[in-house]
Amino acid sequence: MLHPTIRRAVTGAAVASLAGTLLLAAPGAAQGEAPSETGPSPAGSESQIDGATDALEPAPRGTRIRLRVRNQDVRGLRTTRTWARKVLVDEGVRFDDNDLVRVRRDGNLVRGSEKRKLRAGDAVQLVAVDRVVKKRRTMIERPTRTRTVSRLRAGQRKVVAKGRPGVRTTTIVKTRHNRSVVDVERTRQVTRSAKPRKVLVGADPHSVPGTAHLNWRALANCESGGNPRAVNPAGYHGLYQFDSGTWRSVGGSGVASRASAGEQTYRAKLLYKQRGRSPWPHCGRYL
Repeated sequence: MLHPTIRRAVTGAAVASLAGTLLLAAPGAAQGEAPSETGPSPAGSESQIDGATDALEPAPRGTRIRLRVRNQDVRGLRTTRTWARKVLVDEGVRFDDNDLVRVRRDGNLVRGSEKRKLRAGDAVQLVAVDRVVKKRRTMIERPTRTRTVSRLRAGQRKVVAKGRPGVRTTTIVKTRHNRSVVDVERTRQVTRSAKPRKVLVGADPHSVPGTAHLNWRALANCESGGNPRAVNPAGYHGLYQFDSGTWRSVGGSGVASRASAGEQTYRAKLLYKQRGRSPWPHCGRYL
């Protein structure tokens, strides 16, 4: 392509040469006569001018923009396209719907429909977007459930179901722009539920459900000073001062002061299950 200054010089020279040819070909030119202003043009003069003009290269067409594909260097080009994606197609650049096509104008990101109207000086950038997915599995410890039964010896344990641990899956998704991580998303999901380990435990023959948390020692100290053989002249016996009728109502035989301390506590617990603290109106608050 010729530089505009050279092209003008070539055109001027061609016109001057053509004008000299016309003067020589005009009648009376040798005698110094001026050529007729209204006379017909010499044959072939217009075709010579057209040929000289056609020999010049046409002016460049299209809009001058800048293009950067992924992490490659920026390069300039001319395009007649008005939509950035069409420019990439013309340049043979491969991309998919996950990739980002950005247009910057005067340093600012162009959004919306304005991206379809490229202007001179715009910068078109293709950002390759991909996602890397990793999964990590961790074990969930199996719980243990115990149940007290009377058919086993006191304290004896028997596993009736082994159970199994559960599995928790953590999915990590990394979003990358041109292979650089820009976002990390983590999600956790239980993919297998844990099943409990079931254990049977032999019950203490003197245990009563719902009474183990109570302070029986404090009650005994208040009622009898902690003496299992204590006898009150009014007819109350043992650690918890049972009268004979109450003692028999909870399965006791004889009088409470002649039973073991363990049996007295067991019968007191049975009484509590029936009537709460009411049998010990003064000392029941220590339970």
